[in-house]
Amino acid sequence: MSAYHEIFLKTAKPFDEVIEDVGEAVGAELASESSSNAVMLYRAVTDSSVIEVESSHAYEDDYGIEFSRFPILITVRDLDSDKGREESAARSLLQGLAKDGGYAGLLVFDLKRQLAEI
Repeated sequence: MSAYHEIFLKTAKPFDEVIEDVGEAVGAELASESSSNAVMLYRAVTDSSVIEVESSHAYEDDYGIEFSRFPILITVRDLDSDKGREESAARSLLQGLAKDGGYAGLLVFDLKRQLAEI
């Protein structure tokens, strides 16, 4: 299994507003990919990354990280597997959401290491 940078979010905003805010932060429109088991998935491709937003996840608290407090999952994958650039894109997205306000979130790498929190 590959390791990616992921953002776990909590907000009182409706999910469609979250999708708009994420799209604004990454400069791309997110498109609906599927809805299975009541999980909505949206995806955008930028010049260097794929951004995927899921309305929920099944991760349990682990490595001292309280995933269960943050129901929305955003995965950032660099198209060239450049982990430095991937982290930079994820941090930029998290900062953009922090600027919008109304979000609490964690930036995590490989589901094992928490890198930032808003």
